[in-house]
Amino acid sequence: MKLANLLTVIGIVGAAAVLAVPVVAGPEESETHAVTATCIKVIDGDTIVVKCDKRQMTVDLEGIDAPELGQPWGKEVRSFVRDMVEGRTLEVQIVEAGDGSGTARILVGGQDLSRLLAERGLAWATAGGGLEELTEKAKSAPCGLWLDAKPVPPWEFREAAA
Repeated sequence: MKLANLLTVIGIVGAAAVLAVPVVAGPEESETHAVTATCIKVIDGDTIVVKCDKRQMTVDLEGIDAPELGQPWGKEVRSFVRDMVEGRTLEVQIVEAGDGSGTARILVGGQDLSRLLAERGLAWATAGGGLEELTEKAKSAPCGLWLDAKPVPPWEFREAAA
């Protein structure tokens, strides 16, 4: 899908939000719109910048919350994401979009990046994202950030830093 379609999707989703109509209630309840884009920057473990034609969009990965850069594992997760997506062509399955930003599932080589992060213990699954079971498996293994005795969830880290 090209830029015109991306702009149409963003406009439709934005209009729905203004009208207070729930745009996304969960993966099974919503229709996502996919575009092909190139990752031009990895901000942190769950935020990337993609470019479709001449437009850029900051994308939060749907279904996960990765450690912040100031937390243990934050830089390692960003490095993993950078190795996976930076400079590559991706399928961006837009779940929610605003002005120049949005939430999406990112597929790279057919693999769901959020799923990879959850199953490798590099992020927490968020409620309703459908990845909670993968987080629990990683925690049980343990692997990734679950190797630490008491990993601090990023939302608690952000709250403490505020």
